[in-house]
Amino acid sequence: MSQIRLNKTPEMEEVLGFLRSKYRLLSEAEVIKIALAEKYAKEVRIQFVDEETEKLIAKGLQDMKEGKYTDVKTEEELDDYLRAI
Repeated sequence: MSQIRLNKTPEMEEVLGFLRSKYRLLSEAEVIKIALAEKYAKEVRIQFVDEETEKLIAKGLQDMKEGKYTDVKTEEELDDYLRAI
């Protein structure tokens, strides 16, 4: 495993101080690893569904908020609904 060396500038000290208060039980090295991992996850935003599916989900949620949905209580009602669409 290789090492990375960082110069502790006043700005870096401020950031580390904030992160140390957030992750009190971790060492500076562990805090930096977590901060980098969080930043990476935020930037990459690994998607679990494709864009089209994401749009369909968003539309479905919006429709629910607006009361546009069909209430299906039994398996028979579900079968009837699916045949109708």
